[in-house]
Amino acid sequence: MDQYQPNEEKQTSITKQINTIHSNINKIQNSIIDNIPQIPQKSKVIIFLGYFENKFDSFYSHFEKKEVLLCGDYFKLVKIEKKGKISYLLYFPSILSYEDQNDEKIAQNLCISKIYAELVLKKMETCYFYLILDISQLTGDDDRGKLDNIVKDSIFYFGSFYFKEKQFFFLRYQQDDKWDYHQFSKQFALFSYFQKDKQLQIQTYRDNEILKTIFKSSNYTKAKKVKSDDQINYGQMMTYLQIQQRFLKEQINEDLKQFQIILLHLQQMPIIKNNFAVVEEVENYLKELQAGFMEEKNSLKDDASQIVQVYNFINKVNQGQNAQDINKRQQNQLSPQMVQFKEEVKIQELKIQPLLSDEVIYKLYEIIKFFQKYHNNIFKNEKIFEVQKLTLNLKQWSSNCNDTLENTLYELKYITSRIQDGPQNKIENAIYFIGITKVGKSTIINSLLNPDNIIQEDFVGQKCYGNKKETKFAIGKGGVSETQNIYGVYIGKREEVNQIFDQNEKHVFSIEEILDKEQIQKCKIPQKYFLFDCPGFDDNCNELMRIAHRISLYNYFKKTKNIIVFFVIDITQQSIENIKNTFDPITQLLKDKNDIVSHYDKWTNIILTKAKKGQRQYYLDNWKVMYKGFLDENYSFYKNLFEKRSIEFVKPKIKEIQIIVGNLTDKIIEMSSQQLQSNQAFTPEFQGVLDPKMYSLYEHCIPKVKQKLESILKFFLEDLDEYILESNDRIEMKKEKIEKLQSILLDKNTKQMVSVITYNNCKDILYDLSNWINGNPYLQKNDIFIQQYIEDMKSILKISQYCQKIKQIAPFEIKIDNLVNRIKTIIIKIEEVRKWRYFVSESNKNISLRKIYLAELDNQNNYNLKLQQLY
Repeated sequence: MDQYQPNEEKQTSITKQINTIHSNINKIQNSIIDNIPQIPQKSKVIIFLGYFENKFDSFYSHFEKKEVLLCGDYFKLVKIEKKGKISYLLYFPSILSYEDQNDEKIAQNLCISKIYAELVLKKMETCYFYLILDISQLTGDDDRGKLDNIVKDSIFYFGSFYFKEKQFFFLRYQQDDKWDYHQFSKQFALFSYFQKDKQLQIQTYRDNEILKTIFKSSNYTKAKKVKSDDQINYGQMMTYLQIQQRFLKEQINEDLKQFQIILLHLQQMPIIKNNFAVVEEVENYLKELQAGFMEEKNSLKDDASQIVQVYNFINKVNQGQNAQDINKRQQNQLSPQMVQFKEEVKIQELKIQPLLSDEVIYKLYEIIKFFQKYHNNIFKNEKIFEVQKLTLNLKQWSSNCNDTLENTLYELKYITSRIQDGPQNKIENAIYFIGITKVGKSTIINSLLNPDNIIQEDFVGQKCYGNKKETKFAIGKGGVSETQNIYGVYIGKREEVNQIFDQNEKHVFSIEEILDKEQIQKCKIPQKYFLFDCPGFDDNCNELMRIAHRISLYNYFKKTKNIIVFFVIDITQQSIENIKNTFDPITQLLKDKNDIVSHYDKWTNIILTKAKKGQRQYYLDNWKVMYKGFLDENYSFYKNLFEKRSIEFVKPKIKEIQIIVGNLTDKIIEMSSQQLQSNQAFTPEFQGVLDPKMYSLYEHCIPKVKQKLESILKFFLEDLDEYILESNDRIEMKKEKIEKLQSILLDKNTKQMVSVITYNNCKDILYDLSNWINGNPYLQKNDIFIQQYIEDMKSILKISQYCQKIKQIAPFEIKIDNLVNRIKTIIIKIEEVRKWRYFVSESNKNISLRKIYLAELDNQNNYNLKLQQLY
């Protein structure tokens, strides 16, 4: 399944989110009709906030003169008159039903009620107001908790208008049309009731006495108007909008991340290598994208308010000629290399097309407008971090596309990710089985371990060996090898394996992990021996895999004291090429090539598989005819091995299979034991030899090392900002993680944070930084590119260990003052917030940290400009 537009799951996800939010907002907007009548100035207006058991009408039903001016699902406006005095009643039944905002209908009713309240207050701005609350609907464990939440939940805030929480009434329905009644006035300030020695004084009235009692109190208040747009507050309605905004932002960031992954894959694909036409097409496309994000006058920023412009621009480029040229070429590329690449990166195609349809983009535009109108004091500070990352990526990709850097790095990582580090400590005795693909190495090891498990099977009309039960060493069928790593088994305890290998080693087993006790007793292999099944080095696997295999084999050889090698050769395929592919990987690693020519009998042997009776002798008798002298020089040892150090493993015969397997195992153990005894006087020496392909890759990357490190810092600063601003981690958790990050940059000697990254310290810092990110679920989930850059550098550093004859990475110094100062600033700001009083909620602390941190960045000449200066 494609990771981009053809990936229906991901594409549907963002489209569905936009459609859902747009539908919710539409319901809100379509429910609001601005037909509020103008109320005479300085009129008395009683505002009822809450459901009041659906008994609102009972409060005024006894009035002789009453008129319902407006009546709807969300509010009711009533005009009442007594003795020539006119007053107005406003009823908002749904305005306190906000506790369960996961209920979409409840949340929408709250929004509609708050917006209507603002519209009403605009028409009644000069009036005198009495605020009545249904306290039974307020959240809180007790009355004091409910009073506290009046402030916390901004109940008296209605957009650009608000009331101070000093004068209001509450009602609680009892029974028989009676209400518990209490009023708060200036002499009984709200916060005095938080003290434990104060008690609320409650009076009880009938519903037809409520209005009279309220008017007699004279505890009216006036609506206040905010002095700036930053103070606009709709209370819990903003919590709902914040949730909708977060969902939308997460989907947009994910969508843009997936788009960047496609851009990366375009540069990694194998057809871009050594093909100027493909390079030019991809480069032109990337530069066209970059232009829209880098132009000074019309640059596309990471502000959430500009995300529609970002999508429109990307869609325009993705429908342009450069994108069409790439798509056309993709349709015609069915090479095995491209197929393998797509399987590796888990995509079906690399098709470029619009991110969102025009219809969905228009809906996104309407959503943004709604947020700007009702949520702008929060929304205006929102950042779409993937836009900034896309800008940074495009800058780098455009400058490096011409020399196919990302393809080189992909190949380098492909190799290094498959290199096995081998044992950490010395192996005493080990038998290695080397041979091309499908010659029978895994069958031989299974025979040595558990001969009773070997059976005869049929595959495409041919008799072959198989296992009764599945084992760690799978016996493959067909043309593809089952062995893609060096697999080993130790004749001993797992604890002993753990003393030699890393405990996380997944490819080396103890015999007790493979066989049961009865089978172990039957095993003839001497104790403390290792057996290693090595992958084939022929063309069955790709060139990059072969390079990784050769380096892995060197890592094993250099840590093995006594080495015995059994070259496994299919006697039915005795071609010169097969012989070379069998021996060359070993001879190239030998420090002294004569070790296999002059000392072949001390550490090497041959197993001839799929043999017929007398076939080995026939080859010896007709040696010159078979090979015509091609093996006389570089492979002269081959005849000696064939004649003096070879074992025949004949084709399976169902009646003789146990005899054949038994003879094979006995002979292998006998020959290896003899050599190990004599091996005390001789051990071949090996050296790491860099493949020409690897040399080319490494040399290509060297000039880019400093640039890659600078990219890591740019992305990491961006990620650090995002973590502090967006993560829901508790303040204490953020402090702990940032302090751990600080410790990574501490110099062990001076105990001060390092100010530069150099070749000498970059490896440790990068590895620790990578572990820090992996230990932070927020960053691990949200950013693959910082990890990608780190992996790029780790690959270069890892290969440099094997580069003995070529120049190492040139000395470099990269100042990291920005990162050091950012870490110190974050710790200081967290400490400021942590000192707040205990009753400040964790979520409010996080919100406050966000505001303080944004203010810190804004003080340095605007957040976006600051990032651009840093990068």
